[in-house]
Amino acid sequence: MQYQTLLSNLAKVKHGDLIAIDGPAGSGKSTLARSLVKDLPNSVIIAVDDLYDGWADAFTPRLTARVIEQVLLPISKNQEFRYDIYDWHKAKFVKSNVVPRDQIYILEGVCAGHQQFRGFIDLLIWLNVSDEIGLKRVLDRDGDLIRDQMIQFQQAQRSHFAQDLTEAAADYKFDGVPKTNL
Repeated sequence: MQYQTLLSNLAKVKHGDLIAIDGPAGSGKSTLARSLVKDLPNSVIIAVDDLYDGWADAFTPRLTARVIEQVLLPISKNQEFRYDIYDWHKAKFVKSNVVPRDQIYILEGVCAGHQQFRGFIDLLIWLNVSDEIGLKRVLDRDGDLIRDQMIQFQQAQRSHFAQDLTEAAADYKFDGVPKTNL
C-alpha cells in the first residue's frame, strides 16, 4: 500500500481518535507520524520515546501506567492534557507538553500499540524492519554511543512483540514506511 492509499483510508478518522504507530526501532514510525501530521488537520504527535524514563523503563508496568494515566485516559475523556517529557541527555524528565482537546492523536513509538492500550486505540499501524536495518537506522540517527543499549533494546522489543502480538492486532501493516509523499 502506498502512502496516498493509507491517507485515503484514514479519511474516516475524526477529532478525538487515536492512531497508534508501532513496530521495531528504526522502522520509520516517527517519519510516518510526521507525514501524517502534515496531512491530517488538527493532528498531534505523542512520541512514546518522550514517556520512557530511560532505557530500563521500556516495556515496564511503570511505562504502561504512565502512558495510560498521562495520555490515554485524558484522550478518552476529550480533555486537554499534559505529559512529562524525558530528556535522554540529562537522564530525567525536564518539561511537560500540553496537548489540546479535539485533536487527531498520533501515538508513535515502540510499544504504542501495547495490548493494554488497545481499548483506547482507534487505528493501529504496524511498521516492520529487520534488526540489522533498524539498528543501522537508529545508529545513523542517534550515534554509535548507544549501540550496546540499542542491541539490548532490540532483544527486549522482540520479546515484547512476541508476547504482545502487536503486529497481528494491527489494522495496517507495512514493511517500513509506506512510500510516496514521504
